Amino acid sequence: MRIAVWQARGPDAGSVRLADAAARAAAAGADVLVTPELFTTGYGRPFGPPDPGLVGRWQEIAAEQRIALVASEPHEGRITAVVVRTDGTVAGRYVKTHLWGDDERAAFTPGDGTPLLVELAGLRCGVVVCYDVEFPEVVRGLALAGAQAVLVPTALDDEAVARVLVPARAMENRVAIAYANQVGPGFCGASVIVGPDGRDLARAGRDAEELIVADVVAADLERARGLGDYLADRRRETYRW
Repeated sequence: MRIAVWQARGPDAGSVRLADAAARAAAAGADVLVTPELFTTGYGRPFGPPDPGLVGRWQEIAAEQRIALVASEPHEGRITAVVVRTDGTVAGRYVKTHLWGDDERAAFTPGDGTPLLVELAGLRCGVVVCYDVEFPEVVRGLALAGAQAVLVPTALDDEAVARVLVPARAMENRVAIAYANQVGPGFCGASVIVGPDGRDLARAGRDAEELIVADVVAADLERARGLGDYLADRRRETYRW
């Protein structure tokens, strides 16, 4: 699977710039494009209002460019990520489980942790949003459920997450992770695609909109497990405490 991550500056009313990014990602041969958390409606207090036509527009873009999309929107009082397939159908919606800070907690209701796993271009992909990926249990749960890649819309200003925690989550679970952040005031960029060995496959800078692309294939996952299969080598009987 060829993954594209669009590091973008929000908001993007009407998803005009998203359509351009999807066209560029498709031209680069990408199977899926991952975009930042709430970038279309705007992230930050006051949070942008829901747009009832947003998902329909994403469906049009995906079908037109024949590329799957992972995009985030406010929906029914929650922060969500929607997966749209290459034919324009909606594969599923994930609700952010771990809300960050007082502003998010005041504006939104958290999800109950129900995972979203979808197959895209031959790989089983899990989807989470921003702060969720910082919890080891979240990515471990997806890996145990069979995820081979984890796709993460995000919006934050702590580069250590992208440089430390995201590679750690990938390595300890032998999954690839695509992490799409915003840029601009209050955001640090540094979007990244990490392989299952914890090494960067592609990384964006801090200050500008950027499209990064990398390939993840099943053989990469097998090679990484050959370096140490943490899932298989767990001693669950010793963790009861």
